[in-house]
Amino acid sequence: MAQVVPFADEINRLNTDIVAVSFGTPYWANAWLEETQAPFPIWLDPEKETYELYGMTSSALQAWGPKNLWFYAKALMRGEQLKEHRGDTDQMGGNFIVDKNGIVRFAYPSKNPTDRPEVAQLLDTLKGLAG
Repeated sequence: MAQVVPFADEINRLNTDIVAVSFGTPYWANAWLEETQAPFPIWLDPEKETYELYGMTSSALQAWGPKNLWFYAKALMRGEQLKEHRGDTDQMGGNFIVDKNGIVRFAYPSKNPTDRPEVAQLLDTLKGLAG
């Protein structure tokens, strides 16, 4: 979700509301909002009902596979500090676009924690709905 923050104004011009959904605690949700400077609301779903509804799995194999381990190794090599444990590290996320009638127009359940669609795909879908 952080990848869309720089495009928030453009997305808002498309008459779209952005909402982040997290299973985390209010403390960690606020920490994420502060870190990313995200200008949109975050809804908490501690029971992960939304995750289940949209087919987002919880999998240690997916979360800690070679691609994700390499992501963290590169971050450490760049001198970045890893963030502390913030909940279920095995839970996959995703990006979804739901129209005003509740119809899912774009679905991207992540295959690993760093897997997200290109922002251009999201914008193209939104522009198609606005057009």
